[in-house]
Amino acid sequence: MKKVRLIFFKGLRWIFPLFASLFFFGCVPAPSLPTPPENYRGPMVEGPVVQPGDYWVYQRGDGSKIKRGAGIMLSHVAFPLWLGKRWTDDGEARMVDQPDTTKAFRTPVRIECTATQWQRIVVLAGTFESFECKCQCKTLLPQYAPDCGSWTVWYAAEAKNIIKMKTESTANSFELVEYKVSGKVSAEQRKVEDEKAKLGQADKAEIPAKVIRTVPADGSDNVPTSLKEIVIVFDQPMGGAWNLGCSPSFYPDTPAGRRCSEGGTHWRDDRTFVVQLTTGLKPNQRYSFTINSSVGLEKFDPGRAFRGLGQPKPVFPQRFFFTTGQ
Repeated sequence: MKKVRLIFFKGLRWIFPLFASLFFFGCVPAPSLPTPPENYRGPMVEGPVVQPGDYWVYQRGDGSKIKRGAGIMLSHVAFPLWLGKRWTDDGEARMVDQPDTTKAFRTPVRIECTATQWQRIVVLAGTFESFECKCQCKTLLPQYAPDCGSWTVWYAAEAKNIIKMKTESTANSFELVEYKVSGKVSAEQRKVEDEKAKLGQADKAEIPAKVIRTVPADGSDNVPTSLKEIVIVFDQPMGGAWNLGCSPSFYPDTPAGRRCSEGGTHWRDDRTFVVQLTTGLKPNQRYSFTINSSVGLEKFDPGRAFRGLGQPKPVFPQRFFFTTGQ
């Protein structure tokens, strides 16, 4: 019995790539309940209303990025959404080595999805309340094994789109890093726009300091688990205060407030900040560290933040990533 995997689903203005041996063509959504059960009291969201110019930028597990315009989703979602909502899409697939114009036989498949949870999800673009939806692909012919792949997506009404997709392949899993919809932009995009506005209006002396280099470099892979220090270099002399977050914790067994810095920190010079790592890191782990992670929060202490010497404004919050090796 042949075993197949869905690799490309295209229909209803959504595109979904996976590692596999088939291409999935058009889909026909099966009818689903237009409203939740009468006694349902949980969260529910209607379909998004998008405008020309809206966009979403996603980052794959391998670090590459894709941009999607209005009306395009990574996976089909049947609205309105509520907990327990189920929907089905039927379509056809072709072998991956066949051209788009092939007239060869296309394999019928069925996609079954369920809205399973309502949860708060943190992605690179921010924190969102979202629906978790699990999808399963099934082949409809007996000569193929029934399983042709599965994936999970998280849809957030605030972003008007899917904010995260987890597939069977890390390289083809996606996370929202930036977006712009009518009346709202992501924190990352707002930061860029605000910085541009300030650069156009402020004197050079008022421009906040910024990070120009880190060790490990942002996005590094195969970083040794024996890494002894993280180095952050700024573009100008700094005031000496600092504010750092990390995820997961570098020192998970220490009290809150010291889980990123238990091994010690120091300024190597007036532009170079060093975080010492004394216990080693976990293998095959994606780590992040954030500059001025608490800036803007309700309990933010303005006296404890990275800022240029004599600067009134702190460094803009910025997150950096690296992944350890074996």
